[in-house]
Amino acid sequence: MGCGNSDPLNRQAVSGKITLDGQPLNNGTIEFTPVENGNPSGASIQNGEFSIPSEKGLPPGDYIVRISASDPNEKPVEAPGESHEIAPELIPEEYNVKSALRFHVDANMENVFDLNVEKAGSPAS
Repeated sequence: MGCGNSDPLNRQAVSGKITLDGQPLNNGTIEFTPVENGNPSGASIQNGEFSIPSEKGLPPGDYIVRISASDPNEKPVEAPGESHEIAPELIPEEYNVKSALRFHVDANMENVFDLNVEKAGSPAS
């Protein structure tokens, strides 16, 4: 390969810290879905941090952000349409299935997304 950026999508690294009621979210996932079109991308959240390297990163643009985490201490429950039981969701729907959280990825800049999730619901970044 030659020198320079050979990525036609100009993918950018994204990282950040996610807390739940002020404490680092132990385990979860974060998903970035393009507002316009394109494929979603995401990462695992470990000890309150996530990182998407540039080779798997996000093209510049606007994204809807969804956070998800299950409670390993809760008994799994039946989910409609699922053939198996799943652990209850820790994250309020305002941060995942009904998320209105937005993040703008800039080209050639540090893209950091930090968020404190509150179980009561209202997003606070």
